[in-house]
Amino acid sequence: MVDVKMEVIIGCFVPPKLPVELEQYGHLLIEYVSSMCMAFNIQAMPYITTLDSYHRMDNSEMQREFLTIDADRQRQITYLTSELLKATHRFNLRGAIEFICERIKSLSSSSTSHSSPISTNVIDKPMHMLLNDHEFYHELSQAALLNQIVFNDIQRSMMGLYHSLSTYFHSQQTSENIVIDARLLVPSEQFVIGVLFKRFNIPSIYIDKEGNMAMFPYNLKDTSYGQ
Repeated sequence: MVDVKMEVIIGCFVPPKLPVELEQYGHLLIEYVSSMCMAFNIQAMPYITTLDSYHRMDNSEMQREFLTIDADRQRQITYLTSELLKATHRFNLRGAIEFICERIKSLSSSSTSHSSPISTNVIDKPMHMLLNDHEFYHELSQAALLNQIVFNDIQRSMMGLYHSLSTYFHSQQTSENIVIDARLLVPSEQFVIGVLFKRFNIPSIYIDKEGNMAMFPYNLKDTSYGQ
C-alpha cells in the first residue's frame, strides 16, 4: 500500500507575497490576489467539510481524489497567472521570463548552497539562484537525462536565456498566445523554457520547425509545478 500524507490547513488561503517590482501595478495586483484567495477558498470548502469521509477510502481512492483537486488547483493558478501577465502587458515570451525572474528573486532563500559552475551577472542572477535550489537542480538534471540533452548545455541556456530572448523578441505587447518557437530557439532553450513554464504555471503553445502547432517535444513528467 502506498502511504498518503494528508495535511489540512484550517482557515483561509493566504497568498504568497508578490515581488516588490510589481507593486506599481496597484489595483491589478489587488484584484489578482483577491481572485486567487476567493478561488482557493471556494475550492477548498467542500473538501474541508467532508474530511471525515476519507477514513473510509483506500489509498488509491484518496490518491485519485487528491490528483483531481491538484489538477483543478493548477488550472486555476495558470489562469490567474495568465490574467496577471496580460494585465501587466507581459503575456509574451520575453515578458513571461521577466515575470519568472521576479518570482525567483521573491521565492529564493539564502539557505540554498548548491553552487553552479557558471559565472553570473546581475541579469542572469535569478537563473543562478534557481539552479542553487536543490530540488529544482535534481529535477532538471533528471529531465535532461531522460530527454538525452547535455546538462551543461541546459545550464548555459538558462544563464543566457534573457539575453537570447532579448535578441529575438523585442515586443513587450500582449500576444494572443505565448509561443515556444522551434524556428527561433535552439533545443536546449526550448527545453529550459518548457521546464520554467511548468514550474511557474505559465501556459504556452509550441510551434515546430515547419511552422505548425505541435505537442511540446520534451518529456517533463518528472518536473514539478511550483508555487
